[in-house]
Amino acid sequence: MIAVVGTGRAAADPDLVRVRLGVSVLRPGAAAAVAGADDGVRRVRAALTALGVPARDASTQGLSVTAEQVWTEGEGPRITGFRADHELLVTVRDLGAVGQLLGELLTAGGDDARLHGVEFAVEDADQLRAEAREAAWWDALARATQLAGLSGCRLGAVQQLAEGTVAGPVPMMFAKAEGIAVSAAAVDVQPGTVSVEVTLSVSWATD
Repeated sequence: MIAVVGTGRAAADPDLVRVRLGVSVLRPGAAAAVAGADDGVRRVRAALTALGVPARDASTQGLSVTAEQVWTEGEGPRITGFRADHELLVTVRDLGAVGQLLGELLTAGGDDARLHGVEFAVEDADQLRAEAREAAWWDALARATQLAGLSGCRLGAVQQLAEGTVAGPVPMMFAKAEGIAVSAAAVDVQPGTVSVEVTLSVSWATD
């Protein structure tokens, strides 16, 4: 028996961008913090509407309120305020508009805006996985054929076949930025490629 692991990779140009951004507000009271974050998100959503992004493509991904505390020797913790965070996941299908969109959104959010990341992706990765899987098969077969030739035997029927962990699609990431001041000018963002990697463990009987 000959057993090998084949690896295959497939890549494609991205057709959408996922932007993770939000609003983080610190206020003396919890209610005021929530109200402040809500106001910031409303401004961001208004900017999205003006840019033609459908509401369904801007979903809430996180909402939290936490107490900010300081520790004083002999007194213990003391609450100094409350922070409300509201995070959105925005899907953008016009790649050419991403830079301008980021500038507009961060300007709309003001100093409370937070940009957590930008990733380029493909909406349907099934075809990429299929191409990577096929490449992994041919890689495994080539390895096994070489080993069979070196050992003086011939490959027979496949005995075992298992697909390993699928890595991907692996997006091109834009660096995280927090607490930044951004004007309405377009942010320089360049797309890369999206890749998928598949491994196949294959065992052949030998003659």
